[in-house]
Amino acid sequence: MTDLVGAKKNGVMLLLVVLLLSGCGLSSSYRSADQKTIRDFSGSGKYRKAVGVLVLSNATMFKSEQVASPFMEAFISSLESNASEALLMVPGKSDVPPFLWNPPRIANTEIDVFTLSALARQAGINAVVSPVLMDIRLRTRDTGFWFFKDVAYSLQVQTAAAVFDAASGARLALGMMTDEVDIDEDQARFIRDGQEIEVDDLAELAEEMGQALGVRMGDAIKESQWVSAVVSIEGQSCVIAAGSEVGIEVGDWFSVLDGSAVLTGLDGQRYTLPGPKIGEIAISRVSPRQSFGEPESGEIPPAGSILIPGR
Repeated sequence: MTDLVGAKKNGVMLLLVVLLLSGCGLSSSYRSADQKTIRDFSGSGKYRKAVGVLVLSNATMFKSEQVASPFMEAFISSLESNASEALLMVPGKSDVPPFLWNPPRIANTEIDVFTLSALARQAGINAVVSPVLMDIRLRTRDTGFWFFKDVAYSLQVQTAAAVFDAASGARLALGMMTDEVDIDEDQARFIRDGQEIEVDDLAELAEEMGQALGVRMGDAIKESQWVSAVVSIEGQSCVIAAGSEVGIEVGDWFSVLDGSAVLTGLDGQRYTLPGPKIGEIAISRVSPRQSFGEPESGEIPPAGSILIPGR
């Protein structure tokens, strides 16, 4: 199996580096005292990460379950095993927010990560995983020589998966895989005519690819930082869309970072850029999926502010 791309990146770190290099002035607000930024926090292993899994995007001509079902079953099983501490929200397996079934997209049909990350924060989700069946195409190759020349046929399958950080919308990891399964001339003729047919070993191949990508995305989730956000203000309290279900308790402290800055990339995508520390909150009330925090320093943080465990 050929591994084309396997990249695990801390998207928030890269965004900060881009701004520092581009002279956007972030370095002037970075100080070692009160003005901490996200780079000053190592995160906390106390809290479970809530991870949303987008419905499978299938761009291939194989629309039946012979590829999609084994791929997704293996992908989810592998993801659950490799990120066992995460709380997975999977369409079809549990009640999930509508955007996991129908993610927002920009004009070129790519996922709108700015809107997606905002929706994820509102739902208390820390990261979003996107599995994709990219392409299944007919391949031919010459075999033999002279009078013994022949043509061999195969199906090339391309799959991918990515993890997006809900705090910023940045991509934390991307995996793409390509492999092939042999077919005969009659099968090739049907496929060339645009017909989907049953192909031996195709389901097994899809399962293997789903399993491998699930491992890679699980690794990225384990290595990512737990970050939350203020979703609304009620009186003198700020509301967090996460509670005892992920381990938050009364008395927990969070540092508050400015969440108002937006970075626009060359491809038209926009990203939330966590800014410097603007205050601290302590948790005063907790329910299974919601928490309420009171400001311990500074003003009540506005909705959209980023929360990092610890002081």
